[in-house]
Amino acid sequence: MRTRLVLFDVDGTLIDTAGAGRRAVERAFTDVFAIDAAARPNGVRYAGMTDPSIFLALAGALAIDAAIYEERRTRLHETYLIHLAAEMERGDPRRRVLPGVVELLDDLSTRRGTHLGLLTGNLERGARIKLEPFGLNRFFASGGFGSDHADRAVIARVAAEKLVGPSRDGIEPSQVVVVGDTEQDVACARANGFRAVAVASGFVSREVLERSAPDALLGDLTDRMAALRALGYGDER
Repeated sequence: MRTRLVLFDVDGTLIDTAGAGRRAVERAFTDVFAIDAAARPNGVRYAGMTDPSIFLALAGALAIDAAIYEERRTRLHETYLIHLAAEMERGDPRRRVLPGVVELLDDLSTRRGTHLGLLTGNLERGARIKLEPFGLNRFFASGGFGSDHADRAVIARVAAEKLVGPSRDGIEPSQVVVVGDTEQDVACARANGFRAVAVASGFVSREVLERSAPDALLGDLTDRMAALRALGYGDER
């Protein structure tokens, strides 16, 4: 039996929040910097980026002075989390757990020697706020988050260290799997020698994901047996 660590991205991989995060970010910028971020085109990418990188890029696009941004950064994060919680408390029929997610997590959580964790650019509290309405926090004791580091490759290492210890005793890099919906998820796995499983259920096209050369590419997680094979499992439990 091979011990495994499976790390899941959040947005576009586990859930679809119907833009709750983006709206919360824009409202936080409006509150903290008195700039209507939603009304000003900025070209900032959200998919696959970490929250600290998004905040910094948006501040630059909105021409916010770097010193002022740094002075108000903690307040910005706190304000964002307040708006995110309010967003997620509002009913929205578009919000959902993505296909096959619960069934796959149920299966993996019963497998001896398997550890489940999060690997997300969300601030930790933000990730928990997003997952809470869907009852998914119960599957993930810990993980790596945007509040740990702005670089997703570093976040992947942090996640592994939190879940199985700094030396990852008994777990080879090839036994750690990253599941995500963007090419950044694939890249962070590659940077650490981890296995990369991409799912085309989020914000990046299948063609872009194919070019990132993951170890496996799935349309979504509906076919549990196909997902398990992609993760490197056979029929053993």
